[in-house]
Amino acid sequence: MRMRYQIVVALLVITLMVSCFVAGKEFGAVTGGPEETAAAKLVGGVLRLGAGGTAAAQIDDVSVRPVETFQEVLSHLRRQYVTPIKKEDDFTYGAIRGMLSVLRAAPYEDRYSRLMTPDEYKSFQEENEGHFGGIGAQIGMREIDLPPGLAKELKGLYCPVCGAGLSEPKRLQVVIVAPLPDSPAMRAGLRAGDQVLRVNDTLTAGLGLSEVVDLIKGPAGTSVRLQIARDGQEKPVEVKLTRAVIEVKVEHRMLPGNIGYLQISTFNENTSDMAKEALRDLRSHGMKGLLLDLRDDPGGGLDVCVLTASQFIGTGPVVYIQERGGKPEARNAANGSKPFDLPLVVMTNLGTASAAEILAGAIQDAKLGALVGGKTYGKGLVQTVIPLRDGSALVLTTARYFTPKMRDIDKKGIEPDVKVDQPQQNEFIPIVPLSERDAQAAKALEVLREMMSQRSRAAA
Repeated sequence: MRMRYQIVVALLVITLMVSCFVAGKEFGAVTGGPEETAAAKLVGGVLRLGAGGTAAAQIDDVSVRPVETFQEVLSHLRRQYVTPIKKEDDFTYGAIRGMLSVLRAAPYEDRYSRLMTPDEYKSFQEENEGHFGGIGAQIGMREIDLPPGLAKELKGLYCPVCGAGLSEPKRLQVVIVAPLPDSPAMRAGLRAGDQVLRVNDTLTAGLGLSEVVDLIKGPAGTSVRLQIARDGQEKPVEVKLTRAVIEVKVEHRMLPGNIGYLQISTFNENTSDMAKEALRDLRSHGMKGLLLDLRDDPGGGLDVCVLTASQFIGTGPVVYIQERGGKPEARNAANGSKPFDLPLVVMTNLGTASAAEILAGAIQDAKLGALVGGKTYGKGLVQTVIPLRDGSALVLTTARYFTPKMRDIDKKGIEPDVKVDQPQQNEFIPIVPLSERDAQAAKALEVLREMMSQRSRAAA
């Protein structure tokens, strides 16, 4: 009787899966993954039953109830909802995002796992190539105190996914992680830590990161309005931005006194090669000390980061990666050359995140240079992008990372060797790197010149 029941359940699930496939749906397979999907186990179990196989245990491993419930609700929507359903993909993606939203709360407290629709995944790939359309700002989630005046507006409202009250004193809020140089976001004066309360007329409270990104992005030349709250500012301010095509490059130039300046804004697939060429050019022009600017660098690809860091670390571990159930494993420098041999100062701030923190932490742990500026963002988790069969992608937190000295910086950040705050101003006026208003750069150059002077005296 039990065997017959298992066969019926398996066939029912297969029927449901086929019906979804016909409607343009595919459920949950990770392309190229090492493990069998639930559907594969069920199909394999049914096929092996006729050959006397022991499929009962395999079927018992798979819960079919979520699939049954989803298909049941979708069926009611198709047949009974007052307005005909036009885009069933919206319901599928909404269900997946609802599932992933559970990871935001305890015990997981994961702010980064998310789903990208096919359009969002395409935009992500364009960003990784170093050019995309938007406002030129990396955004993320951070636990914040509720801005003054907003509690009243949100009183009685609840998150549609997790049910949490939106007017609670502390909650996750979408924030600016880093504005990119010479971008609409930078020119509008947006800064790391700015809270995005609204996009046009839509409140971001209760929305996931992907949903907010989708609202902000758009074709170059179009406009978007952001309501921004900033620490130290009494009331939120509405900022209007015109989207543009963003080209992300590694900037470099020589400064007076044979000081090289290298600014890395993000880690995309071209960053390592561009940094190598920039360092080669600076050395050819007589560089005797380097000012490395990692401020407002939101990070990027781990492999690219290791390749870039290898040009400074030379040999040994750049970072330690710990996957689920495993021990931390070193990702070593790739080129096997000597460590960076000139005086080095690295500038950091709250917008220095993820891969940029890996580079800053590796330099600090190896004592190759001094960190000057502000504490970094504190993102010590690694996300893997898993393409799905319908063109969407799952961004899943799969590992933790630690600095070479095994420091866990997640939610803590990296403290600079010399802490310097930028001028406190409420106005949305950008601080141009190396300008007169850039207090962090002024101090960093002072520290670097002293390091260069000490080396010169030691050589004499």
